[in-house]
Amino acid sequence: MTRKTDAAGFSVLEVLAGISIFSLVAAGLAANSIAAIKSNRISRGLSVAATLAQDKLEQLRALDPSTNPADLTAGFHADPSNPLSATGQTGGPYTRRWTVTADTPSLGLATVVVTVSWTEGATRTVRMVGYLCSSQACV
Repeated sequence: MTRKTDAAGFSVLEVLAGISIFSLVAAGLAANSIAAIKSNRISRGLSVAATLAQDKLEQLRALDPSTNPADLTAGFHADPSNPLSATGQTGGPYTRRWTVTADTPSLGLATVVVTVSWTEGATRTVRMVGYLCSSQACV
């Protein structure tokens, strides 16, 4: 009996080994893709929250302190539009609050801490601190 040594094709063992290697690589790529999607979603949430916080600080800076606006009074404030969407409209997952501490770090200035929170798997929070003129002396 003679055996053909130049037979074309793959043996069953070669095919199984190839499928096994491909499966391992595909599983690794799938896990990496899922992690990348999750990271992108978290990054988007952080960017939106930072923008909402910055927008509120800019709105507060634009207020004339000589008119004694309610948003600049010392204490805790919540956005009347809560919960907010990514564009700052009502009906989204973001909650924006701010705290005003008068005459800190010096007389006539106020420290404002804007906090934006949302839940995406876990509760996440972004805080921004700004110093605003709270009296006529620094206008």
